[in-house]
Amino acid sequence: YYSFFKINTFIVFVMDLTGELPPHELDSDFTVLKPTIEELRAYREGLDHLPREFYYDELHGIKNVYLVLCNDEIAYIHWVYVKGDPNRFLHLSDGVAELNYNTTLPKFRGRGLMKKMMRYIHLDLKKQGFTKACGLANADNIPAVKSALRAGFQVHSRVKAIGPFNRKIVI
Repeated sequence: YYSFFKINTFIVFVMDLTGELPPHELDSDFTVLKPTIEELRAYREGLDHLPREFYYDELHGIKNVYLVLCNDEIAYIHWVYVKGDPNRFLHLSDGVAELNYNTTLPKFRGRGLMKKMMRYIHLDLKKQGFTKACGLANADNIPAVKSALRAGFQVHSRVKAIGPFNRKIVI
């Protein structure tokens, strides 16, 4: 979704977690896990078809992850960044979490899993004491933009980037 040789626009989304939050409406055949990195490695073991979104513990050193199973089969992953985690676009403040890299595996697409999981994560973050959630999507990634808006995020700002170069926003 981005190129080193063109200007890319990323939309920054924010959601206030202090008010009433919509339910997640997760289908009953989905099970949400918050595995340790060791447990995640065990789930990945022997699976060679997983996209890079399943490896941000190795790529960025991130430890907060939600994994969704459908009848014991991996369906979805979503990473959550907090203050102190490496971050290309944001300076996260205390009480703020960024819902970052995620993907739904092809077999499970079309069931609104991303929107439902963002709502699930919002509720879980609120229980943990977070007051704000945020996320980014490339403006050209229409499915991600629509999912963020359907999950209740509001557009906060836009960031222009040329390859790896961009300004950081404090949230």
